[in-house]
Amino acid sequence: MAKEYQLTRSRRMLNSMAASMARRGRGQSWILTTTGSSSGQRRDVVVTPVDVDGVRYLVAPYGARPWVGNLRATPKATLARGGASIRFTGVEVDGQEAGLALAKYYAETKRYVGDYMDVAGDKTITDFVAASERYPVFRVET
Repeated sequence: MAKEYQLTRSRRMLNSMAASMARRGRGQSWILTTTGSSSGQRRDVVVTPVDVDGVRYLVAPYGARPWVGNLRATPKATLARGGASIRFTGVEVDGQEAGLALAKYYAETKRYVGDYMDVAGDKTITDFVAASERYPVFRVET
């Protein structure tokens, strides 16, 4: 059973440090800017994109968090890191494509998010395809 994500004080501090590093162009994190689905206001969140065969993906390792709903409602968004900024359209994917992205994301970030991702079985691609129903995946199209 996976742990439930909670925005605790220590998690806020870690997110703040990751955002600070992303703004300076360090580490793996990027700042995802979406439009709030209800408010219409700008919303920033720290994400760690994953590349699979030259295609970039955003994975929601804690399930359908607010940024997922924002990206579903308004697929146009921005990724920023250091001085770089990428305007893109987020296209939600499923099946094999989502499973491959989720498997790669899990392998690269297991240390940080492994306890929150409930992937049954021996963690084969089939297991990740099944898990992708609970962990949304978006293809970044520029």
